[in-house]
Formats: sequence, structure tokens, C-alpha cells
Amino acid sequence: MRYDNTMTKNWEDAAQLKRISVNNSIPSKWVNETIKDDMIKAGFSNTKAYLDSILPEEEVAITELTVLELQVKIASGDLTAASVANAYCHRAALAHQILNCCSEIFFDKALETAKKLDEYFAKNGTVVGKLHGIPISLKDQVDLPGLDSSIGYVALLNKPKTEMSLLAEYLQKEGAVFYVKTTVPMAMLAPQTDSNIFGYTYNALNLQLSTGGSSGGEGALIGAGASPLGFGTDIGGSIRIPSAFQGLYGLRPTSNRISYLRVSNSYSGQTTMPSVIGPMARSLADIEYITKLIFNGKLWKSDPKVAPVPFSDNSSVKQEKLTYGLWKFDGVVRPHPPIQRALEETAKSLKAEGHEIVEIQLPNMDKIYETAMNIFTADKGLEVQEMCKESGEPVVPAVKGFVCSKPGESPIDVNEWWNLCNQQYDCQQEFYKFWEQTASITGSGKPIDAIICPVWPFTAFLPGYHDSLNYSCPFNLLDSASVVVPVNKVDKTLDPIDPNYVPLNDSDEKVYKTYKPELFDGMPVCVQVVGKKFEDEKILAAAVVVDYATNKK
Repeated sequence: MRYDNTMTKNWEDAAQLKRISVNNSIPSKWVNETIKDDMIKAGFSNTKAYLDSILPEEEVAITELTVLELQVKIASGDLTAASVANAYCHRAALAHQILNCCSEIFFDKALETAKKLDEYFAKNGTVVGKLHGIPISLKDQVDLPGLDSSIGYVALLNKPKTEMSLLAEYLQKEGAVFYVKTTVPMAMLAPQTDSNIFGYTYNALNLQLSTGGSSGGEGALIGAGASPLGFGTDIGGSIRIPSAFQGLYGLRPTSNRISYLRVSNSYSGQTTMPSVIGPMARSLADIEYITKLIFNGKLWKSDPKVAPVPFSDNSSVKQEKLTYGLWKFDGVVRPHPPIQRALEETAKSLKAEGHEIVEIQLPNMDKIYETAMNIFTADKGLEVQEMCKESGEPVVPAVKGFVCSKPGESPIDVNEWWNLCNQQYDCQQEFYKFWEQTASITGSGKPIDAIICPVWPFTAFLPGYHDSLNYSCPFNLLDSASVVVPVNKVDKTLDPIDPNYVPLNDSDEKVYKTYKPELFDGMPVCVQVVGKKFEDEKILAAAVVVDYATNKK
């Protein structure tokens, strides 16, 4: 049932009606108004673990399968598309009632799509495509006809899209089943997920912590086991941060490798450091599979921005002895103890497999970060403020702290913008020069194959915390392909607070004070595997090597 926010008195009414509409989309048999309290009373903080304990065994078994495993079982007739869709819809319904992670719910359409896929399979004895019956979740901004893409703004409610994004069209043609869209922060411009429409989205592995952002709803849903694979976007870390906070794999691809056509966005005309769209999943093999499928989908025939570059074979890279540059610290904000340990242990594991590790210090990181943030905030929050004025809603603190102007500031002029574009190009050239110069410190005499570094200074944070993007945003400016890989977990015994720690600056002190071993104990720790522009395939392969060395899978 849709609603009409033009008939409401204020933004609060419009937001409430939207929440009611989304919650009313959950079938009554799956509504449990006390589920969050029940979970806490049962002693659970991990939503995935709790859902595993209360859902039917056959549904849990389905939602434990990877995309590739689901694909085999559906194609062989061992599972129907309907049974898979039902399991994921049920789990997503419960996850949303705990974590607040869905912005649109349309299980009825999903189950109808799955039914038609089963009918096709029964009649033809084959699947419709390479994603036949695979549930895929989508970040709120991915346009689907008949549904809002509010991107966290009350002003964009009740303005359903009439067309489907090109990416979604392609996935659907291959047999994907869409069933939910997921929450984002206002304007999708914050590393946590909070809006005046839906409120806060929490971490799937620890209810006390943030899911991250801006693809936070995706992170929470996948982390809770309620999606096998989804799509987020990334302009400053928005795929990588929630992936890391939930122990997922995530790809920040080179810009214009995956189509952004008919994907709603903030700053939609900003192409200097653009947002990119990429997959998030619980399996790196699934990330590689879906990426290869999309790269080979020839979407450049419909979207002139997409580079006409099909997936290049990367199998040989996985067999080579690779050289990784280990970047442990940016010189400004030191990562928390478990991340420092994870970097050291990852390096040790790779060395044990015969790979080379050389420690590096990326040059000009202060310049790179400053340029990225100046591009990111070039309009001084004008677009955000204008959108909020349209409905009367206030700017949420998480967004205000990142992009909104200080008194007296105005958007930069065109000459200042051109200067920023030149600064970006300078930074990219310096980065490439540094990369080639690493040949002087490697055993092979060749440049490094990839960089391993933190995704974020810590594994997660408490709701409401604001911080810089030191380890994520620079790679948006450089347009580097980046893959998040979970490598271990926080251990309060192995990762104590250092009583002798001396902060380097105010930012470093602020970050270190947030570290609480008891709170973060058991949370996943991820690293970021980074390459150069258009080296997506190579970096995926390098990430596979890291994954095997640390997780042996």
C-alpha cells in the first residue's frame, strides 16, 4: 500500500508513513514486534547467530549457501527458486525488524518472480540465465519501477521511479530475484547509516555497534545472512566500510566498469571523483563471479560511460608468487590494536605461502586526503541543505559533520574546481610514479602487485561517532580498484589497550579512545587489497591469494 506525503502536515508525518508502509509490506506471519527484545533477553547481540537459532533448519541451510552453491543446486533441481526466495524473504523480514535495514520490501513480487522461474525450469529443463533464482539485494538508490529511491531524503518520498537501472535490468535478465532495497544515510554521505526517515541501522554482528555506511543497510542485511549478495556504492568508502564492519567481502571497482545508469545519487554530475557501484557478499568467489558476469555483459552498448573492457582472465595471477606492499599507518591516525595485529598476521601468512611482503609508506597522503575531501565537500553542503529545506527536515548530525559548510562558506567557483581536478591528476601521477619505484625494494626487481592496508582505523564504532576517512577516501581520489577481505577477529586478550600509548595528534587520540577490547571482542577484522585503475581483475586475484593465506578457503 502506497501513501501520499503531499497530504501530510510535516516531514515527521511523511517519514512515519513511509516506515509504516515498509513495515506493512512484511507478511503478517513474519511480523514479530518483540523480536529485538526477545533476542536481547535470549542473550544474543549477533543477529545472524540469533536468526540461525530461531529459523527452520531447512531455511538456515539454504541461507548458508553461497551464490555459486545456490546456482548449482537450483540448476540441478535440488532447490527451487521459490524455496530459496522464501527463505531469504523470511530471514530479511526478521533481520529488518531487528536491525532496521530495509528501505523497500516487496516479497510478493519476489515470490511471483521465483514462481515464474520455476515454471520456466519445469517446462524447459534449463535455467533462464547465470543468476536463475538467486536473490539479490540492492542499495536504496538503485532504481526499480514503482519504488522510491529516496536516498535518505524525506523530499524524495512518494516519487516512485518509472524505469529500472541498467544494472538491475541486466541482473534480472540473468534470472536474479530482487526482494528488498536497503537503507542509507541522508544523501548517502556518511560512514554510518542514519536518516530522518528510517532512523539508525545497526551492526548485524553486534547490536551495540554501527553497521557503517553509506551502504549500511546492505552490510547489515548480508551480515545477518539475509542476502547472499547485494550491491552498494562507494564514493569515500561506502562499500568497504560496512563490508569491513560485518566481516564481508566487497569490491570498490574502478569507476565506469559497472554501469551507474538510472542509479539515483547525490552530486550526480560530479564525475571527477565519482561514486562507483559494486558487489558485497559473504564469499569472495561470489564477488569474482558476479563481477566477471557484469564486466562481460557489454553494458557499454547502452551506457556510454561504461568502459568497453570485458573481464580479463586472472587465473594465472593466483598461481604466481606475488609481492604485496604493506601499508600499516598513514602517519595521522594509527589503527586500533586488532587491525595492527591483523596486518602483521596477514603478512606472515602470505610469507608462509611464498609471497613477498615489503613495507611501504604511501607518499603525499595528506595532500591526497585533503584533495579528496575538498572535492567531496566542494558545494559546502548546499545540495543537502536545499533538499532538506524542500521538506523541512533537519540535516542529520552524521552528514552535517562531513559535508555541510561553516558560517560564511560558499560553494567553490569553477576555477577552484578546475584546480582541484588538476590536483587530483597530480596525485594520481605521483601515486603511479611511487608504484613503479617500488621495483627498487622488491626481490624480483619488479613493482609491487598490490597494496595491503587497513580499511578503517577500527573494526566498528558506536552509533553517533564521527571520524575521518583516512584509509578509504584516498583510493576514491586515485580511482584504485579495492577489495575488502576478512582475515581474523578481535581478541581482547591478544589486542589489549596499550597503557604506554602516546597520541600523535587530536584525531589520533580521539580514535584510540574509542577502542574498548571487551566491546569489540569477536568482531571481524578486515584488510583492504588495493591496486591501480583498471586492475580490478588482478586485484580480485590478489585478494583471492590473501583470502586463501589467511582463511585457507
